[in-house]
Formats: sequence, C-alpha cells, structure tokens
Amino acid sequence: MKRPGPILDGIAREHLLIPTLEIQRSDSLDFHDVAVWQVEAALKAAFDAGVRSADENVKLQGARQEQPVPHALPTPLLVTKGTPLVPGKMYLRLYHGRTDPAQEMEDWGFVGPTFGPVSCYVHTYCCTFRIYADCDTAEVWLDKHDDMIHCDGCFYGDIEVFIAETGDRA
Repeated sequence: MKRPGPILDGIAREHLLIPTLEIQRSDSLDFHDVAVWQVEAALKAAFDAGVRSADENVKLQGARQEQPVPHALPTPLLVTKGTPLVPGKMYLRLYHGRTDPAQEMEDWGFVGPTFGPVSCYVHTYCCTFRIYADCDTAEVWLDKHDDMIHCDGCFYGDIEVFIAETGDRA
C-alpha cells in the first residue's frame, strides 16, 4: 500500500497534531485523541488540496491540448490497440462498450481500451475507479455514468483485471 504523500502528512501535523502518518506499531504512537473541529479542519484542508490538484491537472491537460503531439495517448497508462502486452504484468481492460448510455444491448458491445502495466486498481463504493501505473506515479481516474464507466466518449459495463500471458495484445 502506498504511503500518504507530503500534503496529507502536513495536514495531519498542522490540524490533528499528529507528527507522522507512518505506522509506529505502538498504541501510544498510532492512536490519537482529536477534537471534532480538528477533524473538520483536516477534512477541509484535504478537500481544498484535492481541488487545487484537480485544477492543476485541468491546466496541464489544457496546455497539452494547446500543443498537440501527433499520436499522443490521452493517458500514460493507455496501451495502443494491438500492442503486445508484457507477460506477467497486470493490465485492466474495459468491455461491453457502447457509444450511447441509453443504447439497448442486443449483443456484448465492443471491447474498450487496455490500461497498464498496472500496480494497483482501486474501486471505491462503485463510484470511483483509479488505476495506478506499475513503474511510476502515473494514475488514471475513470468516470462513472449511472451503472457504467465513461471513458473517452464511450460507456462500458465491465472491467477485467488480468495478468498478461505470452502473445496477449491490447
């Protein structure tokens, strides 16, 4: 499991008076009494940090769109269709695709994008879907639309997480 970043460490120190979020393996160091107003201040600070981070990501994406790169991938984790996958590495693929969320499905739809190699996939309360890169800090958040995942203008009903075998392709 990844350690909390310096932003969360700072929020814990400033608002909760907790010197570190490292697990100390000692009740007196790992458990803290905090007031509800401290928790509220810490949650607000974390929320504000998330908003600032999202704003920075939007600005970065806008800057990328202003200077298009030929054949640029929309995410560092997206594997170009037909590319051989690395055997033994974990990947994520979307299935049962459609272009309209209201479309009645008479068959299985189309196969969606493949992401990877992936170190971790986090699915929280059926509303957030996060994919983390195997070799760096890249991550992708997939959007939810009703009971489907919205990605690049299409809607998908299934996710498959798998370990690639020899000969597998995106």
